[in-house]
Amino acid sequence: MSDLQALTDSILSKAQNEAEEIIASAQKEADRIISEAKAKAEIRRGKIIDEYKKKAEELERRVKTEVEIESKKRRLETKYQLIEMVFTQVLAGLKKLPAEKRIKFLANKLAQAGMNGGGEVKGAGSPTEWNTIVKTANELIAKAGSKSKLTLSQEQPDFEGGFLLTGPGYVINGSFEALIAEIKEVSIPQIAEILFAEEKG
Repeated sequence: MSDLQALTDSILSKAQNEAEEIIASAQKEADRIISEAKAKAEIRRGKIIDEYKKKAEELERRVKTEVEIESKKRRLETKYQLIEMVFTQVLAGLKKLPAEKRIKFLANKLAQAGMNGGGEVKGAGSPTEWNTIVKTANELIAKAGSKSKLTLSQEQPDFEGGFLLTGPGYVINGSFEALIAEIKEVSIPQIAEILFAEEKG
């Protein structure tokens, strides 16, 4: 083998070795880049999963809270309707009272209303029955030591059940609706305390 051939072979061998080293290094760098990319992708994937998991949990909490609020709102509405229904039934019961009980009830209410001034009474219903009611109320007023006097008007009020008393400087609405409203004002706090006790928890 000539010196030229030996030199050529040496150069080719060295070039081949260097090429292999370059290829190996490039492959190693490529593997490193791929590995890092996979690691970053996995980290990003984990972050995305965590982010969406948190969003899902937050959405679940929000939906649960909204459902609880709506449920509580409906329970409260139902209980308010129950209260109104009770007083509606009481009003209906007043209107259906037997004559004897109705006369006694209205006479007591009228006597209380006219105790300190008397006045003119417009009674809703039978004039004959109202004559009895006013007479009974006057007897109760006199029995209490008051000199006030009630008189029955020929006119009737524009409501069903109860009375309208016009005295010196005052007008008292004694309609069944007004009486129920008065009872409701006094009773609702107690009723609400019972019905809404569980909502305070």
